[in-house]
Amino acid sequence: MTRPTTTKPVTLITGASGGIGSVLATTLAAAGHRLLLCGLDQAGLDALSADITAAGGEAQTLAGDVRERDFAQAAVDLAATRFGRLDHLVTGAGASRPVPLVEMEDDEWDRLVDINLSAVFRISKAAARQMIDQSEGGSIVHISSIAHSNGGANLAYGSAKGGVATLTYGMAQQLGPHGIRVNAVAPGIIDTPMVRNGFAQQFNALVEGAAQRTPLGRLGRPEDVANVIAFLLSDGAAFVTGALIPITGGIEILSPISTIAKGA
Repeated sequence: MTRPTTTKPVTLITGASGGIGSVLATTLAAAGHRLLLCGLDQAGLDALSADITAAGGEAQTLAGDVRERDFAQAAVDLAATRFGRLDHLVTGAGASRPVPLVEMEDDEWDRLVDINLSAVFRISKAAARQMIDQSEGGSIVHISSIAHSNGGANLAYGSAKGGVATLTYGMAQQLGPHGIRVNAVAPGIIDTPMVRNGFAQQFNALVEGAAQRTPLGRLGRPEDVANVIAFLLSDGAAFVTGALIPITGGIEILSPISTIAKGA
């Protein structure tokens, strides 16, 4: 149940027009993946597709909202129609903003949970069915977040990302017998438009704080996340499933008391 080595893999990316998604698309295209790029920004998707095509790659775009109930099946069907198959799925679509629990409206909670969790379930189900029908295995990578363990600046987002982690473990168990691997990455503070926009007035302080609290002394870059995802999709990770890999620079590690005492 492995993909023929002579066939270039087909990978569907949601959130492909975002900071991490666009870098991931370029990285995978350079590695020979044929791509279905999904996102809200049609112009951004078209520009990304044009760059990939100019570099000798293959990409198809599909603009749409992952909250739409028929979007998931439409995306998977387009991949199968355009490329004849689907080998990989990366669920990168996401949204958040800093807001305290007591100020969050129910509608925002519902919207963020739908984008960050329910939509992941829907497209995973559609992709898994396609991969099972092909009988050649596959790989799925979810983009969770460090917020899954600490709640983050938006509890709807953090709770949804915790759900993505649980979904990853359950999917790995159920899809493993079909040769489909399911993993997730949990980025920390990554320098993306979503982070810059969400913390526009505090961004310099965010950079300084990350330098102090992160063992590697910096914010993450989209390339840091893209390279780990590319590995998880590759044959090099053939025996890796059900993993949740932090890409945080170690920011979640509690500093030694001596370091805290020095104020470093």
